[in-house]
Amino acid sequence: MPDHRLPQDYHLHTTFSMDSKMTMEDACREAIRRDLAEVSFTEHVDFVPEDEGAGFFNPAAYMTELRRCRDLFDGQLTIRAGFEIGEAHRCAREGRELTAAYPFDFVIGSLHWVGPELVMCPEYFEGKSLEQAYGAYFEELLALVNVGDFDVVGHLDVPKRFAGHLHDRLDPTPFEEPIREVLRTCIERGIGIEINTGTIRRTGNDPSPSPEVLFWYRELGGEILTIGSDGHRPTHMAYAFDRALALACEAGFTHLTSFEGREPAFVPLD
Repeated sequence: MPDHRLPQDYHLHTTFSMDSKMTMEDACREAIRRDLAEVSFTEHVDFVPEDEGAGFFNPAAYMTELRRCRDLFDGQLTIRAGFEIGEAHRCAREGRELTAAYPFDFVIGSLHWVGPELVMCPEYFEGKSLEQAYGAYFEELLALVNVGDFDVVGHLDVPKRFAGHLHDRLDPTPFEEPIREVLRTCIERGIGIEINTGTIRRTGNDPSPSPEVLFWYRELGGEILTIGSDGHRPTHMAYAFDRALALACEAGFTHLTSFEGREPAFVPLD
């Protein structure tokens, strides 16, 4: 019998991330209320010393709570163990040690820092042209996808969240070649991308990545795709998923991707 629930929210942060006050149990209850079939709690894992979240994540406590929630909501919700690692190309050893020590299902690889600069703030753009700011980001993103051990790239093109004073929306076409190089490398290494609707919530504009990038990924042969709200509160969960699912279909996707034990499986889009 077809499952007509929303297929997934694969980018969520709870109190095991330093920037969230949402408990895992509350998130599960909201997921069931919103008719989600599957969630992945992808807590921040940061090793860059300057990052305010460095050292915050407690994997043992996280796994204990996740097991409790799996028991509590058994038969109502599929709950995946995950994390979002920042700058995986700079901390490959630490990432490998974490995935070897605990039974994670899913790992997002995200870029929050370009060299010594945090991209998650308007100040990143100060003293730079748009070409310099985005060019440096996509250059370091290529380094990330070349060596990082993760399943999906998080919020590809995320600096645009903080550039509203410079443009209404990011036109990715001036950066098409470096973006395509990132996408080709992802496909070659078996890495997917996500549609991150947290960028819609913050800007009122496109998700991350922009629709053009999603089309390029599919055109190049990309198949691994997840959808995540980047939610830090229950009200964030499944935000603008109707739009995200429509974009996936328009780009030619017939499925999303679910992960168990880091192994992908396709979930049909009705």
